Amino acid sequence: MADPKFFSKSKKLTLDKISKLTKISLPESVNKKRVFVDISTLDTASQDNVSFLDNKNYINQFKKSKAGACFFKKDFENIAPKNMVPLITQNPYHSFAIIANAFYPMKDITAGTHPKAHIESSAKYDDTVQIAPGAVVSNDVVIGSNCLIGANTVILSGVVIGDNTIIDPNCTIAYSIIGSNVKIHNGVRIGQDGFGFAQNEDVNLKMPQLGRVLIKDSVEIGSNCSIDRGTGPDTIIGEGTKLDNLVQIGHNAVLGKNCIIVAQSGISGSTQIGNNVIIGGQVGIAGHLKIGNNVRIAAKSGVMKNIEDGMTVGGIPSVPIKDWHRQTIILKQLTKRRQK
Repeated sequence: MADPKFFSKSKKLTLDKISKLTKISLPESVNKKRVFVDISTLDTASQDNVSFLDNKNYINQFKKSKAGACFFKKDFENIAPKNMVPLITQNPYHSFAIIANAFYPMKDITAGTHPKAHIESSAKYDDTVQIAPGAVVSNDVVIGSNCLIGANTVILSGVVIGDNTIIDPNCTIAYSIIGSNVKIHNGVRIGQDGFGFAQNEDVNLKMPQLGRVLIKDSVEIGSNCSIDRGTGPDTIIGEGTKLDNLVQIGHNAVLGKNCIIVAQSGISGSTQIGNNVIIGGQVGIAGHLKIGNNVRIAAKSGVMKNIEDGMTVGGIPSVPIKDWHRQTIILKQLTKRRQK
């Protein structure tokens, strides 16, 4: 499935190993020693591939699939092909992701400092770290074990980076404390000035930005994101949160745990986001708001007031999702009447 020019050859896994990794029970009749060599989509899978079904739109492909084993919900067991080993799970995509990572584990760090990297003498890191060509590591930077600093990435003075963190090429990181197992993709900017000005008649006076950025463990930050440091309070990205490409986080913003922020969204300064929040693409959130836990915000929404726990909202300005759908229907009806 994966192009060998770019990805290592997949590992081989037995059914027994697949079962243990995903904590899924196998039918008694199957051979637990049966070996699978790769993952694949339903329509391209062969008998030695593992696939998954997580969307009803692909049921026809599922019925015709030649995959040797497949993750799917129990509801689809009766329509599964006879030669397919059923891997019954409540969350097929998550189980498939576990196995995909087992087939294609992250590449080991090739430890060492490239001769064309520039490292200040007071920087601290051990011999498990890889620092690529053109990288700059400034004074008093501390880098944990098994980290990668990509080509042409600049780490400015005082930054602390935890263990097993990967920073891709062409990033700039300043005024930041970064946790362990963090992934930062190409072109990310972290720790620059927040957009803070005190207005007085015709003068916009710059407010000193004296805070930091705190990135907790297991965060992933997509390409070309910008995360401003705080004015005095810190900007905080909670544990396990994932940012898509081109996301802007303003100064003093606080994101909770396990949030998902989709591309081209912007969160204004001093707004607090709860845990397990999902924000769709191109959402704009005004400053100084409180967004509760487990909130869902539809794509292209404009959020201008606080949102309580568990709500799903959409529209500009955002309203409860059912109200937004009603507004859309009414607008469509009014348009048709006007045309008549």
